[in-house]
Amino acid sequence: MDLPTRTVPSFLAVMLHVLLLLLAFAILPATPARAATITVSGTAEQTGKLSVSFQNLRGDASTAAQEFISILRNDLSLSGYFRPTDQTQAAVTLDGMVRGTPSGIAVSLRASWLADTRTNQWQQQADFRQLRDAAHSLADTLIREITGNPSMASSKILFIGRRGGSSEVYICDADGAGIRQLTSDRKPCLSPNWIPNRNAFTYTSWISGVPAAYTVNINDNRRSRLSAKPGMNQGAVVSPHGDRAAIILSYAGTVDLYLVNARDGRLLDRLTRQGGNEASPSWSPDGRSIVYVTDSGKVPHCVIQSLSAGSQPKRLVYANSIRENVAPEWGNNGKIAFCGRTAGRYCIYTIDAKTDPRLAVPTLVSPNDGCDYEDPSWAPDGRHIVCTRTANYRKSLVVLDTLGDPPRPLFNVPGEWYLPSWSQNNVSLMP
Repeated sequence: MDLPTRTVPSFLAVMLHVLLLLLAFAILPATPARAATITVSGTAEQTGKLSVSFQNLRGDASTAAQEFISILRNDLSLSGYFRPTDQTQAAVTLDGMVRGTPSGIAVSLRASWLADTRTNQWQQQADFRQLRDAAHSLADTLIREITGNPSMASSKILFIGRRGGSSEVYICDADGAGIRQLTSDRKPCLSPNWIPNRNAFTYTSWISGVPAAYTVNINDNRRSRLSAKPGMNQGAVVSPHGDRAAIILSYAGTVDLYLVNARDGRLLDRLTRQGGNEASPSWSPDGRSIVYVTDSGKVPHCVIQSLSAGSQPKRLVYANSIRENVAPEWGNNGKIAFCGRTAGRYCIYTIDAKTDPRLAVPTLVSPNDGCDYEDPSWAPDGRHIVCTRTANYRKSLVVLDTLGDPPRPLFNVPGEWYLPSWSQNNVSLMP
């Protein structure tokens, strides 16, 4: 597919995502890394994976049927819980038929597992436009039914892409396919963030000549202005309940965290006044707390702020080996992923938000390959993280598996790709 023409490169300044330095950083090259490319050999660790046989899942000669089976097979493999095989004997067997129809496909599938003591059957039809979504949805169902774990196949990923001059917002499926450009601002843009339970996102764009925060409905491409106060309007992220948005504003002369009405941008509250510069807010799953970055104390670090009256911010990370910690995202699993600078490189860590931070030890989930890993965003399965990887001045998107499978490139398409945001499941986008 020929395409049209959040961390911005490495966090070299304590402001991180703030003021117009963001624009400058988005243009400058990142610190060069010694390693060049990720090599995924296909020999990922298989311990604990369930073999799933595709031997008796037949497809007719139609391209649509073969594509559907290929997508389903790949989704099960990418989940990290399955090892697809063409052998008859397997922990899970799939039987059935996928047929092409004049308008799309018809699927009849039976799954058996636990030595045939558990079975389930699905039948569905989909037109050509819905083929990928139908395969992803079936993969989600199989993963949940068989393993009891959350899935990610029908989710989507937003990100910034730069091909040529300007940056725009793009989207793709969780498997990296179906890349599609969503904006045509021809101006710098930053921080796309999904709005919970909607096919919509917020982002900051210079389309009007100054940085303003906007909401975009993906289905009809309608844009509405969320916040355009003097100065910066950055990092808007809507709460899980959809009524409020946390946003970084500087109109009062300092860079602080605010709450605004998610529908009309009306100011609701100012959350920080401690004299530092704030950035990168992310909501807790219950909508009662926000984790964000502050440079109070001169070194950027993450803090959690409860929205209960009288609550004080609490530091998230105390590990001395992590010089800075920035770009946090709170996952539905209760863990926070963040970017930390260790030994001169940026790495992705996770930490349990419920654990006493003075006792908690962050878990390193990015590889030690000499590259910078930034901008983490959780998949809805609570297992995978998409992030920006910088190597040889080039930014690309990589999916990390917190349970140990090797990292994988999200896709290999020329351009600069960064600042990803992973949706919940069941996002269906019609062409």
